[in-house]
Amino acid sequence: MLEKLVVLLREGDTAAFNELYYRYKGKVHQFAYRFVRCSESAAELTQLVFVRLWKYKHTIDASKDFDAFLLTITRNLVFKEFQRKAKASAYQNEILKIEQVYDPIASFMDLRDYRNLAEKAINSLPPQSKKVFKLSREEGATYEHISNELNISRNTVHSHMAKSLSHIRQYFKIHTPETVLVLFTVFTIS
Repeated sequence: MLEKLVVLLREGDTAAFNELYYRYKGKVHQFAYRFVRCSESAAELTQLVFVRLWKYKHTIDASKDFDAFLLTITRNLVFKEFQRKAKASAYQNEILKIEQVYDPIASFMDLRDYRNLAEKAINSLPPQSKKVFKLSREEGATYEHISNELNISRNTVHSHMAKSLSHIRQYFKIHTPETVLVLFTVFTIS
């Protein structure tokens, strides 16, 4: 009888799926509960197991032990849940460390230092590249507008921008212990 239900499930029979669900939901829930020790989490995992069962119904081998198949799915989902919780916990710990270390005055000073560094990097550009860069980033001009204003091709504008950005990145790498282009982006947007 079970093998026939599994064959019907493979073919997409929802009645067979429902029958298997009602037969096995308690067993899956109990198995999941042994790992997570929380009835709500075990219930969620049970639902996920049956969603996964339906999604991958075509991979079920009707001649193999169906109980073992379901419990393997359950175990794998439990382990994924543990991994997700461990990652979330590690992330929370990192956030707490950052919040404990955060000093707004020092951050403001750092931002001012990086803006000064960005200004120095921009001022060290060749004159034409500097004009193109400032028109694009400080005035928000399009490549087309810059091309018309400076009487150069759009490809030349693009080339100047690419070289300028590369030069600025390199300048930051040389003059800071870590590359802080995020702050540079803040400077160019504001």
